[in-house]
Amino acid sequence: MNLFYAIIRAIVYLPFKLFYPTKVINKKDFPKDRKVILVCNHLSWKDILVTAINLPGYRHFIAKQEIGKSRLIHRLAKWLGVIFIARGKADMSAMREILGVLKKGEGVTIFPEGTRNKVDTSLQEVKSGVVMFSVKGDAPIVPAIIYGKARAFRKNYVYVLPKFELESLKGRRLDTPTVEEGAEIVAEKLAEAKRLLDYRVSHSKDKDYRRLLKDGKRARKNALKAAKAIICK
Repeated sequence: MNLFYAIIRAIVYLPFKLFYPTKVINKKDFPKDRKVILVCNHLSWKDILVTAINLPGYRHFIAKQEIGKSRLIHRLAKWLGVIFIARGKADMSAMREILGVLKKGEGVTIFPEGTRNKVDTSLQEVKSGVVMFSVKGDAPIVPAIIYGKARAFRKNYVYVLPKFELESLKGRRLDTPTVEEGAEIVAEKLAEAKRLLDYRVSHSKDKDYRRLLKDGKRARKNALKAAKAIICK
C-alpha cells in the first residue's frame, strides 16, 4: 500500500467513521484481490472518502484534471495515488498510467458517470473508459452504490455486488459498438445494485423483511457448515 495514503487514511479513519457512520452491505463479498476496478455512483466529493474508508484495500482514484489545478493539491493527490484524466477527450497519457497501474497488480476506483450528479440520485450514462481499462488491463469490475449524499451523524449505506468480468468482450476489437456494449453491462450492474439498495433501505424497518434477512444469513451459515463437513470427511 502507498505509505502516504496509509498514513492519511489512518488519521482520517476514526473521525470520518464517527461523523459519517456507514453500513456496507455485502462487505464480506468484497474481493481480496488488489487488482480490481471499483465502479461507483458519484453524488458528492465525500464519495471518495466513503469508498476509501469503508471498502478494504488500496486503490488509485481517477479524478478529473480540473481538481489538480493547484500545485499543492496536485502534488498531495499524486502522493495519494490519484491519477488525473482530462474529460471530453482521449487522454492517452492518463490511460497509459491507469493501464500501467493495473498491469502492476494494483486497483483503481472510477466514478464511471464522469461527473457528480447534482440533481438527484438517479444514475447517469456510464462512460466507456472503464470498459477499456477492464478488458485491456485484464481486471475484474466491482460495482458499488452509495445511498444518497453522505450525511453527518446519520446512517449511510453502501451496497456492493460481486465482482464480474467482461468476458464477452475479450479478444474482440474495442470499437465503438463493442465499448458501448460493455458500458451497458456496467450500467446494468450498477442499476441492479441501486435497486437492491433502495429496496433494502426502504424496508429496513419492516419486521418481516428483517426476519427474512436473518433467516437467509442463518441458511447460508448452515449451508457453509454442511459443505465443510462433507469436505473434511
